[in-house]
Amino acid sequence: MTGPAAIRAGTTYGVIGFGFGFVFGVVRTLLVAPAIGAFAAVAIETPLMLATCAPLARWCLRRWAVSGPGEALGMGLAAFAVLMVCEVLLGLALGQAPSAMFAALGRPAGLLGLAGQICFALLPLGWTAAQRLPRQ
Repeated sequence: MTGPAAIRAGTTYGVIGFGFGFVFGVVRTLLVAPAIGAFAAVAIETPLMLATCAPLARWCLRRWAVSGPGEALGMGLAAFAVLMVCEVLLGLALGQAPSAMFAALGRPAGLLGLAGQICFALLPLGWTAAQRLPRQ
């Protein structure tokens, strides 16, 4: 069961992660993609974004004392939901129809971006699992 701490942590993680993604996305869209193509730009952006968000996930886990795999998964799912809502709201603000946004997910660059967002959601669970490994 996911408690209020996991929801608060996930909401914070999702909002700040969206902020990082917004900055990365502007650079990708305006500077990188025109030079090398959309898929290659997303392929460069995704690991950089995950590397940026990994310490954020760990900080949120610690800040709200989220513990256990269920809580960590709940945090990640809350973050993913927040991220998707923010993405749709940004698209609407930029004049993009939700149907066009979801259709873009079917293209290679969109699928890679979605995979990155799913990995973003799983980072808290990954940190929790890593903490449970025996130290050598």
